[in-house]
Amino acid sequence: MRASEAPTITHPGWNQYRSRVIAAITDVEMLMQQLGRGLDSDGLTAEVAQRLGLHINTQPDFDVLSALVRAVRPIGREALRATREDQGGQFSLLLL
Repeated sequence: MRASEAPTITHPGWNQYRSRVIAAITDVEMLMQQLGRGLDSDGLTAEVAQRLGLHINTQPDFDVLSALVRAVRPIGREALRATREDQGGQFSLLLL
């Protein structure tokens, strides 16, 4: 699926799609922290697209997903912080 064809806020599948994006952001942020690296918004958008199987071959596709990633990235970071506190800094590494 192209990113520009993904559910929008008026679509019944919006909440599920948004949750998948947040989960992907959290996974990528966790991996980057474990590796001691960071990603800018564009890099994170590309990683999220890959994890969700979204095509971002055109600028409109990239722009749509990038806007969503920027909007929900703080939610993913908060989930990461809460998990870190709950687990005393320990994470299980998901290998794909």
